[in-house]
Amino acid sequence: MTMRTFFALAFMALTLGCSRVSSSEARMLVARYNQVVSEAYRKNDVRLIDEVVGPDAPDGRRLLGLIGVRMDMGLTLDARLENLEVTKVEQAADSLQVHTREQWRYRDVQTATGRQVGEASVDHYEMLYRFSYHKGTWLVEETKFTAPPQVGRKEVPWNIDAKDAHGMITAPATQGAKP
Repeated sequence: MTMRTFFALAFMALTLGCSRVSSSEARMLVARYNQVVSEAYRKNDVRLIDEVVGPDAPDGRRLLGLIGVRMDMGLTLDARLENLEVTKVEQAADSLQVHTREQWRYRDVQTATGRQVGEASVDHYEMLYRFSYHKGTWLVEETKFTAPPQVGRKEVPWNIDAKDAHGMITAPATQGAKP
């Protein structure tokens, strides 16, 4: 990211809390969050999320665990957001909810060698990002699926369901599904 882009995003973050957030501004907030979180996964550095995740946010605790598990296994996650569409923006005084449709490309990589482990995946999500306004900027408190994720790969390099390996602990239950 260039310094010019960084300052433009910083200025936008400072001014967004003072007025209504447009769909394009909401898209920039979600894209920035996803960019930072993807970088945290690639570098196995959970500290990077501090600039986009609220203090003591459920999302921060979730990311800490997911990034830590990959780091313990000697893996990083190479996650690339390929398409992002904002479908709805809801705003109150100090809260913002952004609904999206997204397409992601994922692959697990060995930290030591840079080699891909397992199969790559192209996934489709409908998401909700819940932001809160903290000290002049919008920070993510929570993310969740609003529809079951469409996960491309069938296996991951460890023994968990593939949909759980992409940053969400559980997908929403479908109606009539048994616990």
